[in-house]
Formats: sequence, C-alpha cells, structure tokens
Amino acid sequence: MEIIQSKTQHMNKVWLVITYLSRLFLAWVYIPHGREKLTKKIDPQEYIDFGLAGDFLDFYLIWERTGFIWVIGLGQLIGGLLLIPKRTYLFGSIWLLPISIGMLFCHVFLSHAMDFLIFDSLVLLFNLYLLFINYLPLKSLFFKKEKTWI
Repeated sequence: MEIIQSKTQHMNKVWLVITYLSRLFLAWVYIPHGREKLTKKIDPQEYIDFGLAGDFLDFYLIWERTGFIWVIGLGQLIGGLLLIPKRTYLFGSIWLLPISIGMLFCHVFLSHAMDFLIFDSLVLLFNLYLLFINYLPLKSLFFKKEKTWI
C-alpha cells in the first residue's frame, strides 16, 4: 500500500512540474511577442527571411496598418502575464486559447511554414494541457445543469 501511495505522490509531483513548465513556456512565448507588437513596427525583410512572405506578410501588415496589432499584442501580453500566478493561470489559459488557435491557423492557411506550424501546434498543445488538467472545474463552471431551457 505504501509503494502505491509513494508512486502516486511521485506522479503528482511529475505532473505538477509539467504544469509549471507549461505555464512558464507559454508565458515565455506570449509575453515578449505581445510586448513586441505593442512597441515595435515590423521589418518586412525579417518575415521574408523567415519564409513568411506573401499572404501572411500582407495579413500582418494589414493588422499593423489598421492598429489591430495592438489588440493582438495586448491580448498576448495580458494572457502571458496571467499564466504566471497560480491563482490566474487557468484564466490565462482560457484567455489564450483563441489566440493559440488563431496563430496555428494563420500558418495553416496563410504561410504554410512547417517550422511555425510545428511550434504553434506545440503552443496549442501546452495550452490545451492546462485546460485539460482543469476539466472538472471548467465543466462545472461552463456546463451547469439547468432546470429549464430559458
């Protein structure tokens, strides 16, 4: 019985470390990228050098020209910062889910750059992991049983 408890405690610690690393990785991704969008104009040549010319670069330049880049940058910065404290990381992972999906699908449909597809897929997987480990609280929060339809 003690061996089973010991293994369970060990596995709980492993999952806790994975959770902390996931949060830190996502914060490491989102905070600098969000700050960059708020403070710098892009250099199109850098995007061309990364193989992100064409539709993706045009799409990004439209965001910058219209000022919508501020919305994306602020969303990334706030979401990344929310991932750091234990009390807010779940909200941060919910906040960043649409951004993670959007990042991935920008590369699926616009750039087709395999390295960015792989990286953004990993970002989305880490984000989904943080949501999955909180499945029961999220289920009870978002899918409460109601007595009537109205």
